[in-house]
Amino acid sequence: MIDIKNLEDLRRQAFVTAIYRKIEKDNIVGVSTDKYESLLRGYGFLPFPIIGTDSYIFEYFKEVNLCDPLESTLTYLKTDKCPLLFASKFFIVDDYCKKFNDKLKKATNKDVVETCDLKAYLDINYKDKFDKYIYESTFLKIKKINSLFDSLEQKDIKGSLLFKLKFYLSFVENLDQRISFLEEILPNYKDLKEKRKLIRATCPFAVSDLIESKLKADFPYKIEKSNKPLYTYKNCIYQGIEHITYKELENG
Repeated sequence: MIDIKNLEDLRRQAFVTAIYRKIEKDNIVGVSTDKYESLLRGYGFLPFPIIGTDSYIFEYFKEVNLCDPLESTLTYLKTDKCPLLFASKFFIVDDYCKKFNDKLKKATNKDVVETCDLKAYLDINYKDKFDKYIYESTFLKIKKINSLFDSLEQKDIKGSLLFKLKFYLSFVENLDQRISFLEEILPNYKDLKEKRKLIRATCPFAVSDLIESKLKADFPYKIEKSNKPLYTYKNCIYQGIEHITYKELENG
């Protein structure tokens, strides 16, 4: 059962899934990209996002010149306090943040695979595990999920909630459950009468509600991860107009 008012619980529930999967199949993969889920599932892996979303963890580790998402992620990794990181067999990173990739590689003995090398990495190490049927069926389901999000984007759902749905539903293992949930909520919203305005931010996974509170928008908007942000963090590699912090979440 997915509770739209407590989407953060989906990440916490994935902690349990990750530990059981590590024990039973050792097939969890930590990702910092929202692509390649079909490919990874075709090889028998279950991908979960690894970006840290909490500030309370900062008290356990401190390294200077890190943005909040990177500091949260690395602290979880170095203290073994995040089951998603702990259970991951290897990590996959895209080219969005070289600083994140470099820090992650230095902080772990696990393979850190860049997306440009992913297909070759899987073919070399796990070629015999590829299941074409699982890949193709997963591809169709992911396509359906993306289509439902496209439809939801044309509705009057709040921009912050739309972003949270895209992020937190990625922690739901069962793709059919994602589809049925989106189909269930879609009729609850009315058609938009104007196009959404893009609100760009760096790694907004934990802070979409905070962005909404700062934005005070009377227009439809869509939060988008970007290298040309309006909202960014101190020590981020991308310069923005306004800084946001994880600490503000504790006060909100």
